Amino acid sequence: MNPASRTELSALAAEAGIAEDWTGADRRPRRVAPDTLRALLDAMDLPAGSEADIRDSRQRLSAASAQNHLPALLIALPGEAVALPVDCAGVCQMQAPEQPLITARTATGPDGAPTLRAPAVPGYYTLSTPGGDTTLAVAPRSAPTIDELSGVKNARAWGLAVQLYSLRRPSSDLAQATHGFGDFGALRDLAIAAGSAGADALAMSPVHAMFAADPAQCSPYSPSSRLFLNTLYADPAGVLGNDAVRAALAGMDQAQLRALDARPLIDWPAVATLRHQLLRRLHAGFPTGATTAQRQAYDAYRDAAGPDLRDHALFESLHADQTQAHGAPLSWTDWPAGLRDPRSPDAQRYADGHADDIDAHMFGQWLASASLAQAQQAARDAGMRVGLLADLAVGGSPSGSHAWSRQADLMSRTSVGAPPDLHNPLGQGWGLTALSPAALRESGYSAFLAMLRASLANAGGVRIDHILGMARMWLIPDGARPQDGAYLHYPLAQLLRLTALEAWLHGALVIGENLGTVPEGFDAQLEDHGLLGMNVLWFMRAADSPPQAKDSAGDALPESATPAAFLAPNDWPAHAVAMTTTHDLPTLEGWWHAQDILWRSRLQLLGPDQDEPAMRAARLEDRAALWRTVQAYSSTAARQSTPREPPGAELLGFVASTPCPLMLVALEDLTGQLDQPNLPGTIADHPNWRQRVPLSVADCLNAPASLARLQPVRALRGRS
Repeated sequence: MNPASRTELSALAAEAGIAEDWTGADRRPRRVAPDTLRALLDAMDLPAGSEADIRDSRQRLSAASAQNHLPALLIALPGEAVALPVDCAGVCQMQAPEQPLITARTATGPDGAPTLRAPAVPGYYTLSTPGGDTTLAVAPRSAPTIDELSGVKNARAWGLAVQLYSLRRPSSDLAQATHGFGDFGALRDLAIAAGSAGADALAMSPVHAMFAADPAQCSPYSPSSRLFLNTLYADPAGVLGNDAVRAALAGMDQAQLRALDARPLIDWPAVATLRHQLLRRLHAGFPTGATTAQRQAYDAYRDAAGPDLRDHALFESLHADQTQAHGAPLSWTDWPAGLRDPRSPDAQRYADGHADDIDAHMFGQWLASASLAQAQQAARDAGMRVGLLADLAVGGSPSGSHAWSRQADLMSRTSVGAPPDLHNPLGQGWGLTALSPAALRESGYSAFLAMLRASLANAGGVRIDHILGMARMWLIPDGARPQDGAYLHYPLAQLLRLTALEAWLHGALVIGENLGTVPEGFDAQLEDHGLLGMNVLWFMRAADSPPQAKDSAGDALPESATPAAFLAPNDWPAHAVAMTTTHDLPTLEGWWHAQDILWRSRLQLLGPDQDEPAMRAARLEDRAALWRTVQAYSSTAARQSTPREPPGAELLGFVASTPCPLMLVALEDLTGQLDQPNLPGTIADHPNWRQRVPLSVADCLNAPASLARLQPVRALRGRS
């Protein structure tokens, strides 16, 4: 490529938001190859194969970004001057639901363009101008804080973090018992117990819709759709009553249900088969057995969910048929051509012929939504001032419902991953979809807003996984190696404003998972918008300590070659949630006994410069360093050498004493579990997303060991 062409290609990439230059984990500058730029640009419908292509793509991109027409959504802060196209000058009207009509005349901005002052009250306004109509989103300056949600100044609350599927609710009545995995009924019971113990929040693993026809795909962070729920988690008895569930269970293998529920690990294919059988039986009996109120509630849910629900249910039905026909799960991209578009005549004919099956999938979504709402209501009734915290995954499966039904929302021919780093020199491909920045702007951010609203519909807050993706995503062209990707920038300021607005409208808390290599100023932007970050004990080290190793997602690894001083509690950043661990990191028990190192060594996941004996020795030194810090800042820690067994109560009390407004206690740490829920870099070799809590929901907080571990948390963070 001649220099002039490379310059034009670079200019197009920059205008499209692709970072051609970036810094690697080794702090060396890197440059993206021209072939990668062209592949990503082509995926954004900006061909760059020739100089003529580049000129045409730049012209189209310039025209799309020009301020000569009203965009689908304008975003502003209260009272902010909003720039409008020239033909919008004059008298305008703004109307928000249940708000009085506002009439105002545009002013002239410094550049001569018309401007309009945004209303003082946050919300979505229909904006009518002489040049056309659009929607104006007026975002609050900050999402609700813990202080605002609790009504307490300088609140210091606590809550639990739970892998929902891990919960147990044994019962002699199978209608009330779990059936091999945790569901929203067990979550409701845990919420009541936690609320009664003084908790204000209950963070749960993602509950997004998965694949009914392929339950072996069980990672909640690779869902089929983030717009709907995993119907396996529905609590039918909570919605339809015990008698309806008992009747449906009568013809099923109840001994198998009890046997599956007793296992320490979940057999997803087996439990899913039985749960779907139960849901089908309930659906078959619903027309004649349901009450008038139940039928009305289902109809109202179906009407409110609209075409997106119908498309998701249609996908589930098609996916099951195609899986059965081929003897194995089949991506929709490999379906017959006429079925790859939900609006195609073939898809419509299929829908007409499978109306009952499609309705069964919609019925399952209603049961899931209604029972999740019951869990949130139970949490609030038990005294929680926040309640359930949903978890919004960073992406979805390219083989899933969203990718099929809303293809224009997503980047095509690319997947999300991570660049090379010191431990993964080849980078990583996560196999997830990414939202298209161009589609976000053109659609008025509809896909992003739909996902946020789905997450907040039946929760008091949301944790946004890998919130760094609001600023940039590492995208890999299809067929390319992970290291041959590039960062694509996203409109961070606009996304944060919309997040704050949705949180304000829902009265919800927002937490952003900001672990890893955080761009300069990013945490300050989260704080400015009222979003809490995450402080994890393993990573809270002094600034002058040796740097933590990072994995290929930019997340720090929990071991270092040299012991580093742990931060004193008062030195923890205050605008974040305090945690001992996350689902991808060792539990207290596991870290103390180096279980994570054992697993990674056993599965040959150690880097070329990592040695298991040396890592174990370093962990012993880290244990001693942490214990010294705990002793220095805790009045209850015994003045003794580093204990052989993890001092769970003292460590939880140490984290509880930080100034963070919310502390989340992992349920695995409360029940003393050794293995972490997920070991990154593994699929079948580690029991990811399959482990169950050894105690029943009733005993998780009330067992003597659990009570002892939780006591300092409750003492330091009790409700006032």
